[in-house]
Amino acid sequence: MPDFRVPVLLNRLFGLLLICVWSGAAVAAPLRIAVAANFAPTLEKLAAHYATLGGVSPELVRGSSGKLYAQIRQGAPFDMFFSADIARPKALEDNGFVIDGSRQDYARGRLVLWPVNKDGQRELTAFSYSRFAIANPRLAPYGRAAQDVLRHFKLEKAAAKRLVVGENIAQAYQFVHSKNADAGLLARAQMPPSSTDYWLIPDVWHRPIRQQRVVLTRCDDIEAARAFLAFLQTDVAKQIIRNDGYQLPTREGAE
Repeated sequence: MPDFRVPVLLNRLFGLLLICVWSGAAVAAPLRIAVAANFAPTLEKLAAHYATLGGVSPELVRGSSGKLYAQIRQGAPFDMFFSADIARPKALEDNGFVIDGSRQDYARGRLVLWPVNKDGQRELTAFSYSRFAIANPRLAPYGRAAQDVLRHFKLEKAAAKRLVVGENIAQAYQFVHSKNADAGLLARAQMPPSSTDYWLIPDVWHRPIRQQRVVLTRCDDIEAARAFLAFLQTDVAKQIIRNDGYQLPTREGAE
């Protein structure tokens, strides 16, 4: 099987070479990428920029990491999987669904309380909300992180009957945005760039939201996958990821 463990510089050169080739060739079928709901808007931006360089914009299928993982286990025809955690990519790798060397960190998420009036920590501690939104902890890594924060503040009992639980972080955001919840623990990436009415949760209060991606063994176009991943290593792609509120991986590789 192809080995994806190649130096970043070579990845860049290889990807740019393929883009040049594609610009004069017949249009290839798009990659089908399963992407966690929190990262889908960012991946849309990345895909759009990739298309301007001559690459074929991938087809994105959005959902909670848990549901996408289950679909992959059941044979869904995806080429790649961008999860919001590390557990599910590792489980897929352990069970033979992943091409060797392709499991890598691609971003680190941050959790926010939104909206806040003045003092986010004080407002969360008081927990005077009638309805409070989080993503489903069983399906969504951001939901597990939210659960950690509630536990840190000893709010499990106070929150139990007031929680509005979204299937994924995108649905949790919609609950707050549509006023069906007073506030929620959401993804920093969901906040508009000009927004100031949120509180960034210190990441020592919850398990790290390390997000990993894999190339699946059923991928029909390994070279296209290599080229797209090479593009994600470019400075412009990294800046798009940063601009959307993510931290970049602190090290290469996966655990």
